[in-house]
Amino acid sequence: MSLASVRIALVLLLGAAVLVEPAAAQQARHVLGSEHMRVLHWPEDVELAELARTSGDRALARLERMLDIDLDERIDVYIVRSQQEFDELTGMRNSPWIIGRAMSRLRRVVIKPMGTQRLPTLLAHELAHIMLDLRMGEEAHTLPRWLHEGLAKYASDDFDEADRRIIAQAAVADELLTIDELDAAFLGDSEQMMLAYAQSYTLVRHLGDLRPAEGISPVLDQLERGRDVRLALGLAYQRPVPQMESEWLEQLRSGYIEHIAPPLSETLIGALFVIAFLIALLLSRRRSARIRERMEREERLRAEFGVLPTGPYTLIDSAEPSGAEEADRTIIE
Repeated sequence: MSLASVRIALVLLLGAAVLVEPAAAQQARHVLGSEHMRVLHWPEDVELAELARTSGDRALARLERMLDIDLDERIDVYIVRSQQEFDELTGMRNSPWIIGRAMSRLRRVVIKPMGTQRLPTLLAHELAHIMLDLRMGEEAHTLPRWLHEGLAKYASDDFDEADRRIIAQAAVADELLTIDELDAAFLGDSEQMMLAYAQSYTLVRHLGDLRPAEGISPVLDQLERGRDVRLALGLAYQRPVPQMESEWLEQLRSGYIEHIAPPLSETLIGALFVIAFLIALLLSRRRSARIRERMEREERLRAEFGVLPTGPYTLIDSAEPSGAEEADRTIIE
């Protein structure tokens, strides 16, 4: 065999080795598939992967109805082992506290292992981002962030007591965000961001309630035509935007205050308990005072007569005697 042939053979062997290594690595990852999803996971996360497939299919079916879209290609869901793997699959360096991310262009969701109660909500949230971008196509970049995050929370039923409380606190402090202020608040401090997420959910829900049969599709149609947000809202729902905004904010002011203050009925009941306690305490003290007075009188009688007469008898209240009147203290037998 010539030297050239040997070199060619070595090159081919090295190339084959390079190709075999990724293939072997890929084979180590398990895949669960369905009509609209593939869940790629490591062997230790098989139960989590099965839950992801089941809950993800339900979420996608709901999103198809909500957004009036048919999903024609499958979405890949990766359950990763490490932060490095998370960063590689998302194509960016992520903060450690980020546990899920959606890449619409790649039709990919990457999540870290988590509890079974948390996964369905998180996965539905990330799938909503992808489905909304697919619904909007080339105009996806026109969507305001409040619409993206509000729909994602709404589609995943992600609205809890913490959301209600932060809205109530903002309402009491007169710090609720307007529609125009929502997007900027996502870039603020943690409290502003939490308020923006919570209010975005309520705004999407409010818009859906205006036309229940169509949900938010009317405003998506207008945004798809290149309208700005306020014009799109007005055209979609055929109402003045200031009026819609005012009604929405008024609902927030009146609908969540109970989450930081007890209901009036509970306040009244609490007040009645306090009053009843004070009355009982007063009566108890008066009774104790009467018993103490009676015992003092009995002691004085013992001192005068040596022994109390046989009863029953009643001691008559009178002014404190003095001198000759000492012997006239009355005892009724």
